[in-house]
Formats: sequence, C-alpha cells, structure tokens
Amino acid sequence: MSHIQDVFTAMKAISTVKTVLRIGVMAAGLSVAIAPLASTASADVDNHEYFKVKMKPGATLNVRKDPSLKAKKIGALPAETDGIVNLGCHVGMPYLEWRNSTTAIRKVETRRKWCNIQYKGMVGWTAGQYLEADRPE
Repeated sequence: MSHIQDVFTAMKAISTVKTVLRIGVMAAGLSVAIAPLASTASADVDNHEYFKVKMKPGATLNVRKDPSLKAKKIGALPAETDGIVNLGCHVGMPYLEWRNSTTAIRKVETRRKWCNIQYKGMVGWTAGQYLEADRPE
C-alpha cells in the first residue's frame, strides 16, 4: 500500500504543478490582453507643455471630440500652427473599441498616439504623430 500511496502523492504533486503552470500562462496572457486598457491620457508620455503642427504647408490636422477616428470632428489646425497646449497623450483607442473596429482601423490605431490638446478655446484630440514639441510664446 505504501507504494500506491507514493504514486498517488506524486501524481497529485504533478497535477498541482500543471495547474500552477496553467495559471501562470493564463496570467501572462491576461496581462498582455489588458495592457491596451491601461493606456490613459498622461502628460508623462510627452513632457512638452506645448506642441506645434508638423505637416506640409497647406495640410490640416483634424481635431476630434474623442481619441478615435470614429469620433466627431470638431475642428482643424493648419500646418505650422504653434502654441497648442498639451493636455496629455496616450497610444491608441480604447481596447473594446479597437476590438470592434475593422482591420484597417486596427492597423492605424495600433501605431497612433492621440493627444488631448487645447488651442484658442478649442479642446479635443488629435493624432500625435503630426505634433512636435514647441516652446511657449
């Protein structure tokens, strides 16, 4: 009987190790899945107080109500506009919105940085890839 008990104890230990490994793998996968949800507006992403638009002359930069391509356009900033106040930036759209988007929008949003800005009374969100650091006037 002692031999059977030893085998049973060993099998129980192996089962426990497998369970612990499964939990560890699931936790690692969950942390990767949750990472996009953790991106929030934060001035720490860009420590600049002011931006200017870095686009070719004649181009305009859309300003939207929310940080999403689907959000309502509330204005536009011409190329070379400066003195734009940085209210904080974050990368990509909220995860649930990203998940429900088309493949094309997902690709764009994955590499897009959204910045919350203020300019002459207008407050909104714009694509950070078209902004660069600026000094206050």
